[in-house]
Amino acid sequence: MNQDLANKLFDIGGFLLFLNAPPKLEFGIDYNAWTIGPLFKGVKLIPPGLHFIYFSSVSKEGVQGIRTGFFHFFESQEVVVREWDSTIEDIREETDPDQIERYRINMREFDRHLGPYPLDPPMYYERWKKLTDYITPGLVRRILPMNGKVSHLPDKSPNLSTDNEPTAQDKRMGRVIEKEEGMEFTSFDIRKSFPHGASATDITRWSLDKSWLLSDLLAKIYHNDYKALLGEMQLSFVCLLMAQNFSGFNQWKQLVQLLCSCSELMMEKPAMFVEFMDILQFQLEECPEDFFRDILSENNFTSVMLKSLQQNIPGSDHKLVSRYIKLKNFISKRFDWDIPEDEEDEDAPIIVDMD
Repeated sequence: MNQDLANKLFDIGGFLLFLNAPPKLEFGIDYNAWTIGPLFKGVKLIPPGLHFIYFSSVSKEGVQGIRTGFFHFFESQEVVVREWDSTIEDIREETDPDQIERYRINMREFDRHLGPYPLDPPMYYERWKKLTDYITPGLVRRILPMNGKVSHLPDKSPNLSTDNEPTAQDKRMGRVIEKEEGMEFTSFDIRKSFPHGASATDITRWSLDKSWLLSDLLAKIYHNDYKALLGEMQLSFVCLLMAQNFSGFNQWKQLVQLLCSCSELMMEKPAMFVEFMDILQFQLEECPEDFFRDILSENNFTSVMLKSLQQNIPGSDHKLVSRYIKLKNFISKRFDWDIPEDEEDEDAPIIVDMD
């Protein structure tokens, strides 16, 4: 890190105190992870904005445990304190403002035990910002109400939504994904993409074109701000990529499928879909090849979605067509992969016989 940048961050950078952590714990922030030693007490000079802090224990045999973490929007010079609790092998948050202020006053005592946020080379931080640039503090509070924590514990709430109740076919095909505790992604059923009481004609229309469902979600959940929806797409992907969280994976797949299936809305809001493809391409750029082949290509997901996107883009909108070609060419080059001509979609739209 050059001295000018260090001086700037000294004035505005945040601090994370990570106290009493056991040695050999894997600890990370954003794209950077380390195995920590006994003197480690946290990170300093953290750029203001959104960051993901995570950790996992490592067994004597060197096997890494489940990664746990939390999102936090750091304010300028904010001090965030987490302390390791060996009884639960997890962290607890310091919420007493007086104690936090005492830590702030005595920050010089911690300084030599704090690692600077890695900004050299700067590309990792730039990539992190681009991966998360639509995510807002309000979105994190709504979706991760447990202070931004990403959990792997199953949700035991008796009042779970049944919007995505698995069908018998889902269970047979192993598509049931248990919701994790404290993960409140927007709930919707992509197979019910038509209004209640719809006629047979409208059921067929809105099953083929998911524009009604997406418009309904934009109005009721996102206050007609499509950037908030794209922010949820980013947040769900980061939960998958950084924390291996399957609630995030499930939500990301549903949002991608929905956004690829809206022919009418693509004509009404072309900018939303250009930005969607920008985000999707960057997310795929961040995927390791084995991640793409093993996870994103499962059940032909990627090919079905791209084929759906291609079919729904209006040919008269040259900007959308050009952006789709760029996305398709990127995937072909990056993963040495092309869209097969015929793929069977297990969530094919409902066609209602009117006879």
